[in-house]
Amino acid sequence: MGEGGARSRPIVPSIPAWLACVLGLVSSMAQGAPPEALRFASGVQRTTVIELFTSEGCSSCPPAERYLSGYLERRGLWMRYVPLAFHVTYWNHLGWTDRLAQPAHDARQKRYARLREASTIYTPAFIVNGRMRRPGFLRGEPGVRPAAVGRLEVVVTGREVRAELTPVAPLPSGLRLNLVVLGMGLTTRIEAGENAGREARHDFVVLARRQASGRERRWRMRLPEPETHGARRHALAAWVSAPGDPTPLQATGGFLPRPLPHEGEGSQGRRPVGHGAER
Repeated sequence: MGEGGARSRPIVPSIPAWLACVLGLVSSMAQGAPPEALRFASGVQRTTVIELFTSEGCSSCPPAERYLSGYLERRGLWMRYVPLAFHVTYWNHLGWTDRLAQPAHDARQKRYARLREASTIYTPAFIVNGRMRRPGFLRGEPGVRPAAVGRLEVVVTGREVRAELTPVAPLPSGLRLNLVVLGMGLTTRIEAGENAGREARHDFVVLARRQASGRERRWRMRLPEPETHGARRHALAAWVSAPGDPTPLQATGGFLPRPLPHEGEGSQGRRPVGHGAER
């Protein structure tokens, strides 16, 4: 009893706001609520896409891969820069088989070589916004001229991907949307070949890719399903390209949640899908 005979009431502790939000989220998930959408978008200026063609069997490639990994620490990642590492297969007969290599990556590099009238392909090879670059530029910025292209927006809901390009400059017709799942923090103990005895670390590795045509610069497709290879984290990169030319005209990307949206559906460990020849 309190003063004056008033009955005291039990004190009910209040739930912190953050805990209430968590409980609400768990409740909605338990009720089968749709997954929250992830949104990635470029600016209007053309995003710089840095493609590295590399191999675990190449002794000159580790410095180039370290350079590419450095973009993880850059503020402009995904908005200003989209790095991509394509592991090629043509080193595999020289003592070490690169588990990350795919024939489609060879075909992409060869396509660039034909379009740019290059006499040979090699590693490490950098291609920045479709232009071949020597590794000497590793000491600085990629050095590309700014150009207004338009805004590319990508929305990922579970395994469904929707994308739309809003151009501010004339672009080719029949644009294709390219989606790749990237692996971060992959490591390999190399036991033979030029890099025998080294432990290789890889980031921005292209693990799986899909390409689709669209209407009125809008696309709808499924998220590529990669073989994860023990990646510590994954990201999605998206770009649009003209028919017959792999050059990215606009790009965006971002990190994906853990685990990947399709890993819980029994697809972990599948072979990459959607890796046709460059069109």
